[in-house]
Amino acid sequence: MAHLEAMEQMRAVSLTVFRHRRLSAKPLVIVPLTMAGEAGAPLAAMAGTSRTAPKLLVVAQPRNRDQRFAFAADLGRIVMNYIDSHRLHRREVASRVEGPTSRYTDAPQILVPNPGGIKALIDLGRMCRYRKAEGPYPVAPVVPQLGMWLTFLAETAEQAGTSMLLPVTGMLAEHWATGQSTMEDQNLASIMGWIDPPEGLSVAQAIADAENPAVCPPAGPATSPEFDKTYLAPAIRRFDDTYARGDIAATAAAEADLRELIGEQIKPTWRLMWAAVSLLRAVPEAPRTAARFERDLASFTAYSDYQDGGGLPQRKHDGAIGAARRLSRLERAQADFEADMAFDDPLALADRRSMGEAFAGVVTGAEPDRVVTTAKNRRVPRPRITVTTYDPVRLAPGVTLISPSMPNSHKALIIASVPDGASTQILVEVTGGMGRGVVPLKGSVPVLGQHMDYLPDPGWRPTPVFPEPDSMPWTHSSPADDDPDTNPEDNAAEEWGNAD
Repeated sequence: MAHLEAMEQMRAVSLTVFRHRRLSAKPLVIVPLTMAGEAGAPLAAMAGTSRTAPKLLVVAQPRNRDQRFAFAADLGRIVMNYIDSHRLHRREVASRVEGPTSRYTDAPQILVPNPGGIKALIDLGRMCRYRKAEGPYPVAPVVPQLGMWLTFLAETAEQAGTSMLLPVTGMLAEHWATGQSTMEDQNLASIMGWIDPPEGLSVAQAIADAENPAVCPPAGPATSPEFDKTYLAPAIRRFDDTYARGDIAATAAAEADLRELIGEQIKPTWRLMWAAVSLLRAVPEAPRTAARFERDLASFTAYSDYQDGGGLPQRKHDGAIGAARRLSRLERAQADFEADMAFDDPLALADRRSMGEAFAGVVTGAEPDRVVTTAKNRRVPRPRITVTTYDPVRLAPGVTLISPSMPNSHKALIIASVPDGASTQILVEVTGGMGRGVVPLKGSVPVLGQHMDYLPDPGWRPTPVFPEPDSMPWTHSSPADDDPDTNPEDNAAEEWGNAD
């Protein structure tokens, strides 16, 4: 409905009341560009933590191995300096499993224009993390370090609710609905045209300009084919010709021209990135974002300590058990994030209510003094209420509920759901958040006439138990599973595409 409203009114419509992603006070913005037709070959990047002081890095010949890794080293110094700036202060925290421990007080946040930008960083991380600083084809020590950190950040970006590596278009689309398709929302200029068109332009004019690469160059990682053919390819050929002749002055001039050419392509995206950050910063942060940030801090601290202890690069592919663990972790994070959004945000809750995954209504019946005796012969309060709702309800009896209308500790259970004409009578038993006595604490039990919102509690669940590697059947194992030090990169790949 929000998308239809946006299309009819030709303006973006808010999907949420809050911003459900943390936005760092000082994010590192990276706009990567890659070489068309060359998988994983970086062309350029603009990076920095200040809108007015970006650093432009350019690979004059992306097929040249030495230039690729010189680029990776330059970008690595920027990224690692930024990451290291968050590894200065730690604080003590309590852990139920480990007892007293410590974690960093802040975590890095890298912003890229779109999901393609994350893919470019994944490819760069894969290219870098297996390289060595000594032996044949040595690289700068920061290169494998960059590769491992980019891979770690990319893996966290898969997990719902984390905020260490984010596409800006995803953050915008999470908060605003536009009148265009989901794929079109990945165009930074286009989605910004719906939300905040340039001064003097209508939304229709802004999105038309966004589709014109001459007016709004693509936000990467790929450049416009017309730009590649007309400007980029001739500029790279001029650099190659002067480099082959050994003309140092002409080579420097050709490289400067190439930097200027690419800079003009990437600067509009850089400006849009910071404009989007300003828009997002004006949206209030959801209350439960702070708790998810604590999980980011724990993850960042754990991986940082692992690296400080001489950690190895990540494997190219997960084994069967690793893939199952990753899938379980991602499913759990998705369920938790969706529940957090609905708990914090009335618009997100309304979305789930429309699908029958939550309900709201008025308390029309109550047994506030109901007490039961447990199997251990202990008397505990178990009040019951009846909620009359006009929402479609697809929650079965036995589902545990939480409520943004009550204190955070409030827990309830669906006992029965009975249709009654256009409404539904839902019998709910309150099971938690009432204190330790037989008489519930004041305000812990809904009263007659009170409006209530309920949604399923993702709750705590134990980590699934997976078999040990030596217990896996041969159908699910491979030689790489038996050798954790196997290098998935072929040595010949070092020489691939080297112009020399």
